[in-house]
Amino acid sequence: MTNEEISRYVEEKTMILAEAAVERQYSLQPEIWNRYGERGRELSVRDMAYHIPYLTEAVRASDPSPFVNYVLWVKELFKGLNFPDEALPVMLECMRDVMKETLPEEVSAITAEYIVAALRKVGAENFLPLLSFIPDEAPHAEVAKTYLNLLLQGKRPEAAECIMNAVEQGISIKDIYLYVFQASQYEIGRLWHGKKVSVAQEHYCSAATERIMSQLYARIFSTERRGRTYVGACVGGELHQIGSRMVADFFEMDGWDTYYMGANTPTPSILQAISEHNADILGISLSMSFHRSTLENLIQSVRESEHAKKLKIIVGGYSFIEDPNLWKAVGADGSADNAEQAVILANRLADGKE
Repeated sequence: MTNEEISRYVEEKTMILAEAAVERQYSLQPEIWNRYGERGRELSVRDMAYHIPYLTEAVRASDPSPFVNYVLWVKELFKGLNFPDEALPVMLECMRDVMKETLPEEVSAITAEYIVAALRKVGAENFLPLLSFIPDEAPHAEVAKTYLNLLLQGKRPEAAECIMNAVEQGISIKDIYLYVFQASQYEIGRLWHGKKVSVAQEHYCSAATERIMSQLYARIFSTERRGRTYVGACVGGELHQIGSRMVADFFEMDGWDTYYMGANTPTPSILQAISEHNADILGISLSMSFHRSTLENLIQSVRESEHAKKLKIIVGGYSFIEDPNLWKAVGADGSADNAEQAVILANRLADGKE
């Protein structure tokens, strides 16, 4: 079987595997899990079913690193939940052993290889607490901290006023995006990971930031045009859209015409947009690595389209920060860590310098 066939085979049995792995996990560590009751068991099965697609995407790509990086993220999450250190290794061992017992040997041998890679990394890593994304020495740190604190208190109008005052005092829109909006979003993610803020607060802060960004559009859309077009979207299934929207706004500030399509954009819609708008650059956001194959299929479809002759594709998002060479593997023309770098890269690609 090919790795693609192995991945699909495992994915078809996700729920069977998840239920069996959790059953074994509970039997091996009753002192950890029984206190959470039946509802806790249901959530554990849900989470196990969420872990498996990260494994299958890694197998599909013939690269353990996406799964290993995800497991390291789960390790920090477990630490924030005050789970004992042995909870994660046992969970991975249960996943490996259940797959060995349930799946054909040629399948389980491959999945075991990837799970063992994660187990080795978990044993070798000694995590330091994640540092704040708004250190005191960062540009405009005081504005960013004030803005974030207001959002966490549910004070969107006051947060908007904070931003407008900063702009009036001479802070550029680009700096507001990079050092206030982006930094605060990363910091909210860090706080959520450490169980310092709730999911509701995280969603509120993201929605509020998008609304406040829209209040700056009169300044953004006044830039002289370059005669180039950027189409931006999040790959199908990807729901984290604020970073992609920031990138599109940076293209507007650089004089590009933009067509921003938002989260969870179907491939046919993207193909239609790049054709109708005669796009020079297509930008795709991918935060969750288990959508990698969807991104690869999208890029392949774009390359096979009539418009692919001049179109360049750039990619970004957390998955590409974790793995700086991932853009090559998925068939893109380049990747950038932030919106400013994305515009610089796009101009070089459009000028034929990359």
